[in-house]
Amino acid sequence: MQIDLDLDSTLQKLVREFQEAPAKTDKAIQRALRKLSSFAERQVLRALSRATQVSQKQIKELGRVRLTLHKPGERSEDYELVIWIGLNDIPAHYLGRPVQNSRGVRTGRHFWESAFTVQPASSSRDMVFQRAPDWKHKKQLSLKSGRTIWMGLPIEKVSLPIAEASRKAIDSLQPQLVERFSTLVQQELNYAFRIE
Repeated sequence: MQIDLDLDSTLQKLVREFQEAPAKTDKAIQRALRKLSSFAERQVLRALSRATQVSQKQIKELGRVRLTLHKPGERSEDYELVIWIGLNDIPAHYLGRPVQNSRGVRTGRHFWESAFTVQPASSSRDMVFQRAPDWKHKKQLSLKSGRTIWMGLPIEKVSLPIAEASRKAIDSLQPQLVERFSTLVQQELNYAFRIE
C-alpha cells in the first residue's frame, strides 16, 4: 500500500513563514508599541488628572505629557517608548479664569486663600499672586502711572505644585503599562503569524 501526501505546498509555506519571521515580528512589535503609546497617553493623562485635580484637557493643552516612539538605531538598539511628563508647578492663572472675592481667588476647582489678582504690564490677562511670608510695606514705582506707591512686597506668583503627586501616580501606573504591552505583543504576534 502506498500513501502519497502532497507536502510541498505546506512545507514551502512553513519555510516562507520562518524566513519572514523577523520581519513579521518586527512589524508586530511596532504595531504593539503604537497601540501602547496611545493607551499610555490616555492612562498617564487620567492618572495625572486624578492626582493633581487638573482636567486632562488642561494638562494636554499645557503640553505636560509627550510620548515619543523610537525604532532600533534611533537612540538605542531596542525599541523605546519615551513618556515625558513636565513636573514644574502650574501657574494658577492657567487653571481657569481667576475670580477674586474677599477671602482669596478661585481658578477652576482650586481656591487660593489670601491671594489676589494683578494684571502685570507684560501680560494680557490677570495673574494670581500672594504676599511672601516675610512681606513688608515698601515704596514701589508704578510702571503704569509713574507714581511712587506703597506696596506689600515681595509678592510671589501662585502656582500648583504637581511633582510629588505626579511621581506617585506614574509609579503606580508602570506595572499596568508593562502588562498591557505584553498583552498587545501576544495579540499582534498572533495576528502576524495566523491571520496576516
